Amino acid sequence: MTLTEKEIQHFKNPIAVPGIGLEMQEKLQDARVLVVGAGGLGSPVLQYLSASGVGVLGIADYGVINDEDMHRQPIYQMQDIRKHKAKMAASRLWAVNPYTKHYPMLVQVKPENIALLLVGFDLVIDCSQHQPTHLVINDACVKHDKPFVIGEVHNWMAWCAGFNMPMPDGSTSATYRCALELTEGYRNFDAGAIGATHGATGMHIVCEVLKYLIGVPGGLAGKLHGMDYLHNQTQLHDLTPDPAVLQNTREQGVLSAEEYGLEIVPDVED
Repeated sequence: MTLTEKEIQHFKNPIAVPGIGLEMQEKLQDARVLVVGAGGLGSPVLQYLSASGVGVLGIADYGVINDEDMHRQPIYQMQDIRKHKAKMAASRLWAVNPYTKHYPMLVQVKPENIALLLVGFDLVIDCSQHQPTHLVINDACVKHDKPFVIGEVHNWMAWCAGFNMPMPDGSTSATYRCALELTEGYRNFDAGAIGATHGATGMHIVCEVLKYLIGVPGGLAGKLHGMDYLHNQTQLHDLTPDPAVLQNTREQGVLSAEEYGLEIVPDVED
Protein backbone atom coordinates (compact mmCIF):
# COMPACT_ATOMS: atom_id res chain seq x y z
CA MET A 1 0.00 0.00 0.00
CA THR A 2 1.02 3.60 -0.59
CA LEU A 3 0.82 6.23 2.12
CA THR A 4 -1.57 9.10 1.50
CA GLU A 5 -0.44 12.72 1.82
CA LYS A 6 -2.18 12.93 5.21
CA GLU A 7 -0.41 9.78 6.41
CA ILE A 8 2.96 11.08 5.23
CA GLN A 9 2.35 14.25 7.23
CA HIS A 10 1.21 12.23 10.26
CA PHE A 11 4.31 10.00 10.20
CA LYS A 12 6.81 12.56 8.92
CA ASN A 13 9.08 12.29 11.97
CA PRO A 14 9.60 8.50 11.91
CA ILE A 15 9.89 8.68 8.11
CA ALA A 16 12.77 11.14 8.61
CA VAL A 17 14.75 8.61 10.68
CA PRO A 18 17.75 7.29 8.67
CA GLY A 19 16.92 3.84 7.33
CA ILE A 20 13.15 4.27 7.67
CA GLY A 21 11.83 6.54 4.93
CA LEU A 22 8.62 5.97 3.01
CA GLU A 23 9.46 2.38 2.08
CA MET A 24 9.83 1.16 5.67
CA GLN A 25 6.81 3.14 6.86
CA GLU A 26 4.77 1.48 4.13
CA LYS A 27 6.02 -1.93 5.33
CA LEU A 28 4.57 -1.11 8.73
CA GLN A 29 1.33 -0.05 7.07
CA ASP A 30 1.17 -3.45 5.35
CA ALA A 31 1.76 -5.37 8.60
CA ARG A 32 -1.01 -7.22 10.41
CA VAL A 33 -0.40 -8.03 14.05
CA LEU A 34 -2.58 -9.89 16.55
CA VAL A 35 -2.08 -8.85 20.18
CA VAL A 36 -3.47 -11.24 22.78
CA GLY A 37 -4.18 -9.45 26.05
CA ALA A 38 -4.87 -5.72 26.41
CA GLY A 39 -3.83 -5.40 30.05
CA GLY A 40 -0.64 -4.25 31.75
CA LEU A 41 1.71 -5.50 29.04
CA GLY A 42 -0.67 -5.36 26.08
CA SER A 43 -1.60 -1.75 26.83
CA PRO A 44 1.83 -0.19 26.00
CA VAL A 45 2.42 -2.71 23.22
CA LEU A 46 -0.84 -1.74 21.52
CA GLN A 47 -0.34 1.98 22.07
CA TYR A 48 3.01 2.13 20.35
CA LEU A 49 2.34 -0.40 17.62
CA SER A 50 -0.69 1.67 16.64
CA ALA A 51 1.08 5.00 16.99
CA SER A 52 3.94 3.63 14.86
CA GLY A 53 1.57 2.99 11.96
CA VAL A 54 1.14 -0.80 11.94
CA GLY A 55 -1.68 -1.21 9.44
CA VAL A 56 -3.94 -3.72 11.19
CA LEU A 57 -4.09 -4.57 14.88
CA GLY A 58 -6.23 -7.38 16.23
CA ILE A 59 -6.96 -7.00 19.94
CA ALA A 60 -8.04 -10.23 21.66
CA ASP A 61 -9.21 -9.83 25.25
CA TYR A 62 -12.41 -10.90 27.00
CA GLY A 63 -11.76 -9.00 30.25
CA VAL A 64 -13.01 -5.70 31.63
CA ILE A 65 -11.13 -2.69 32.98
CA ASN A 66 -10.68 -2.54 36.76
CA ASP A 67 -9.73 0.42 38.93
CA GLU A 68 -6.84 -1.40 40.61
CA ASP A 69 -5.22 -2.08 37.23
CA MET A 70 -5.21 1.50 35.95
CA HIS A 71 -1.66 2.17 37.16
CA ARG A 72 -0.30 -0.19 34.51
CA GLN A 73 -2.91 0.23 31.77
CA PRO A 74 -2.52 3.87 30.69
CA ILE A 75 -4.40 3.26 27.47
CA TYR A 76 -7.66 3.54 29.44
CA GLN A 77 -9.39 6.30 31.39
CA MET A 78 -11.38 6.23 34.62
CA GLN A 79 -14.69 6.41 32.78
CA ASP A 80 -13.74 3.15 31.04
CA ILE A 81 -13.90 1.09 34.25
CA ARG A 82 -16.03 -2.07 33.91
CA LYS A 83 -16.06 -1.73 30.11
CA HIS A 84 -14.45 -4.33 27.85
CA LYS A 85 -10.71 -3.87 27.34
CA ALA A 86 -10.67 -4.84 23.67
CA LYS A 87 -13.43 -2.42 22.69
CA MET A 88 -12.07 0.50 24.70
CA ALA A 89 -8.52 -0.15 23.50
CA ALA A 90 -9.69 0.03 19.88
CA SER A 91 -11.51 3.30 20.60
CA ARG A 92 -8.59 4.93 22.42
CA LEU A 93 -6.08 3.84 19.79
CA TRP A 94 -8.18 5.17 16.92
CA ALA A 95 -8.33 8.55 18.69
CA VAL A 96 -4.53 8.80 18.38
CA ASN A 97 -4.06 7.15 14.98
CA PRO A 98 -7.14 6.79 12.78
CA TYR A 99 -5.02 5.37 9.94
CA THR A 100 -4.58 1.98 11.64
CA LYS A 101 -7.45 -0.50 11.57
CA HIS A 102 -8.14 -1.68 15.12
CA TYR A 103 -10.22 -4.84 15.45
CA PRO A 104 -11.46 -5.70 18.97
CA MET A 105 -12.09 -9.40 19.58
CA LEU A 106 -14.02 -10.05 22.81
CA VAL A 107 -12.94 -13.67 23.07
CA GLN A 108 -10.83 -15.92 25.22
CA VAL A 109 -8.00 -17.48 23.23
CA LYS A 110 -8.59 -21.23 23.45
CA PRO A 111 -8.08 -24.41 21.41
CA GLU A 112 -11.50 -24.09 19.74
CA ASN A 113 -10.89 -20.64 18.22
CA ILE A 114 -7.14 -20.15 17.93
CA ALA A 115 -6.88 -21.31 14.30
CA LEU A 116 -9.56 -18.83 13.23
CA LEU A 117 -7.93 -15.99 15.17
CA LEU A 118 -4.60 -16.48 13.41
CA VAL A 119 -6.02 -16.07 9.90
CA GLY A 120 -4.73 -12.99 8.12
CA PHE A 121 -2.12 -11.99 10.69
CA ASP A 122 1.63 -11.87 10.05
CA LEU A 123 2.70 -11.96 13.68
CA VAL A 124 1.19 -12.76 17.09
CA ILE A 125 2.23 -10.98 20.28
CA ASP A 126 1.10 -12.81 23.40
CA CYS A 127 0.74 -10.34 26.28
CA SER A 128 -1.59 -12.57 28.29
CA GLN A 129 1.11 -13.41 30.86
CA HIS A 130 -0.69 -16.73 31.24
CA GLN A 131 1.21 -19.96 30.61
CA PRO A 132 -1.74 -22.09 29.38
CA THR A 133 -2.51 -19.36 26.82
CA HIS A 134 1.17 -19.24 25.85
CA LEU A 135 1.07 -22.96 25.13
CA VAL A 136 -2.13 -22.76 23.06
CA ILE A 137 -0.59 -19.99 20.96
CA ASN A 138 2.72 -21.83 20.68
CA ASP A 139 1.18 -25.03 19.39
CA ALA A 140 -1.17 -23.28 16.97
CA CYS A 141 1.60 -21.05 15.60
CA VAL A 142 3.86 -24.04 15.05
CA LYS A 143 1.03 -25.89 13.29
CA HIS A 144 0.12 -22.91 11.09
CA ASP A 145 3.69 -21.61 10.67
CA LYS A 146 3.15 -18.22 12.32
CA PRO A 147 5.92 -16.28 14.09
CA PHE A 148 5.05 -15.10 17.58
CA VAL A 149 6.40 -13.10 20.50
CA ILE A 150 5.77 -13.68 24.20
CA GLY A 151 6.53 -11.34 27.09
CA GLU A 152 6.01 -11.56 30.82
CA VAL A 153 6.56 -9.17 33.73
CA HIS A 154 6.91 -10.35 37.34
CA ASN A 155 7.46 -7.43 39.70
CA TRP A 156 11.01 -6.25 38.88
CA MET A 157 11.78 -9.19 36.55
CA ALA A 158 10.70 -9.52 32.94
CA TRP A 159 11.48 -11.38 29.75
CA CYS A 160 10.45 -11.38 26.11
CA ALA A 161 11.41 -13.54 23.14
CA GLY A 162 10.63 -14.18 19.50
CA PHE A 163 9.58 -17.73 18.63
CA ASN A 164 9.05 -19.69 15.41
CA MET A 165 10.65 -16.85 13.46
CA PRO A 166 12.70 -17.10 10.27
CA MET A 167 16.44 -17.07 10.85
CA PRO A 168 19.11 -15.63 8.49
CA ASP A 169 20.28 -19.15 7.54
CA GLY A 170 16.79 -20.14 6.38
CA SER A 171 15.94 -22.15 9.49
CA THR A 172 13.23 -21.36 12.02
CA SER A 173 13.92 -20.20 15.56
CA ALA A 174 13.04 -22.10 18.71
CA THR A 175 9.51 -22.28 20.07
CA TYR A 176 8.21 -21.39 23.52
CA ARG A 177 8.21 -25.06 24.52
CA CYS A 178 11.93 -25.20 23.71
CA ALA A 179 12.56 -22.36 26.18
CA LEU A 180 10.32 -23.38 29.09
CA GLU A 181 13.19 -24.14 31.48
CA LEU A 182 14.81 -20.77 30.78
CA THR A 183 11.62 -18.75 31.20
CA GLU A 184 10.95 -20.38 34.58
CA GLY A 185 14.04 -18.60 35.91
CA TYR A 186 12.36 -15.25 35.36
CA ARG A 187 9.13 -16.10 37.14
CA ASN A 188 8.39 -14.35 40.40
CA PHE A 189 5.08 -15.17 41.99
CA ASP A 190 5.22 -12.59 44.79
CA ALA A 191 2.17 -10.36 44.97
CA GLY A 192 1.80 -7.01 43.26
CA ALA A 193 2.64 -5.44 39.93
CA ILE A 194 4.60 -2.36 38.91
CA GLY A 195 3.32 -0.16 36.11
CA ALA A 196 6.73 1.10 35.01
CA THR A 197 8.19 -2.38 34.50
CA HIS A 198 5.21 -3.32 32.36
CA GLY A 199 5.67 -0.15 30.31
CA ALA A 200 9.41 -0.66 29.90
CA THR A 201 8.96 -4.26 28.79
CA GLY A 202 6.18 -3.27 26.38
CA MET A 203 8.40 -0.63 24.80
CA HIS A 204 11.21 -3.15 24.45
CA ILE A 205 8.89 -5.57 22.68
CA VAL A 206 7.59 -2.88 20.33
CA CYS A 207 11.10 -1.72 19.38
CA GLU A 208 12.09 -5.28 18.51
CA VAL A 209 8.83 -6.01 16.69
CA LEU A 210 9.13 -2.86 14.56
CA LYS A 211 12.65 -3.92 13.54
CA TYR A 212 11.33 -7.38 12.68
CA LEU A 213 8.47 -5.96 10.58
CA ILE A 214 10.74 -3.73 8.50
CA GLY A 215 13.33 -6.46 8.02
CA VAL A 216 16.18 -5.47 10.34
CA PRO A 217 18.23 -8.65 10.94
CA GLY A 218 18.76 -10.03 14.43
CA GLY A 219 16.49 -8.75 17.17
CA LEU A 220 14.04 -11.10 18.85
CA ALA A 221 14.37 -14.07 16.50
CA GLY A 222 16.01 -16.91 18.40
CA LYS A 223 16.77 -14.68 21.40
CA LEU A 224 15.32 -14.27 24.87
CA HIS A 225 15.79 -10.86 26.45
CA GLY A 226 15.80 -10.99 30.25
CA MET A 227 15.46 -7.86 32.38
CA ASP A 228 16.09 -7.25 36.07
CA TYR A 229 14.85 -3.69 36.53
CA LEU A 230 15.65 -3.56 40.26
CA HIS A 231 19.37 -4.11 39.67
CA ASN A 232 19.41 -2.61 36.16
CA GLN A 233 20.70 -5.81 34.59
CA THR A 234 19.83 -7.33 31.24
CA GLN A 235 20.73 -10.68 29.72
CA LEU A 236 20.49 -11.90 26.15
CA HIS A 237 20.02 -15.65 25.82
CA ASP A 238 20.41 -17.66 22.61
CA LEU A 239 17.52 -20.07 22.07
CA THR A 240 18.20 -23.42 20.45
CA PRO A 241 15.38 -25.37 18.78
CA ASP A 242 14.78 -28.78 20.35
CA PRO A 243 14.08 -31.22 17.47
CA ALA A 244 12.23 -33.68 19.72
CA VAL A 245 10.00 -30.95 21.14
CA LEU A 246 9.28 -29.59 17.67
CA GLN A 247 8.42 -33.01 16.28
CA ASN A 248 6.12 -33.74 19.19
CA THR A 249 4.36 -30.37 18.84
CA ARG A 250 3.82 -30.86 15.12
CA GLU A 251 2.49 -34.36 15.62
CA GLN A 252 0.11 -33.52 18.45
CA GLY A 253 -1.03 -30.11 17.19
CA VAL A 254 -3.37 -28.10 19.39
CA LEU A 255 -4.40 -29.99 22.50
CA SER A 256 -7.56 -29.76 24.59
CA ALA A 257 -8.20 -27.04 27.16
CA GLU A 258 -7.97 -29.66 29.91
CA GLU A 259 -4.53 -30.77 28.73
CA TYR A 260 -3.32 -27.15 28.85
CA GLY A 261 -4.85 -26.56 32.25
CA LEU A 262 -6.87 -23.77 30.67
CA GLU A 263 -10.01 -22.72 32.48
CA ILE A 264 -12.66 -21.82 29.92
CA VAL A 265 -14.71 -18.73 30.72
CA PRO A 266 -18.20 -18.08 29.32
CA ASP A 267 -18.34 -16.17 26.04
CA VAL A 268 -18.72 -12.43 26.42
CA GLU A 269 -22.24 -11.10 26.00
CA ASP A 270 -21.66 -7.70 24.46
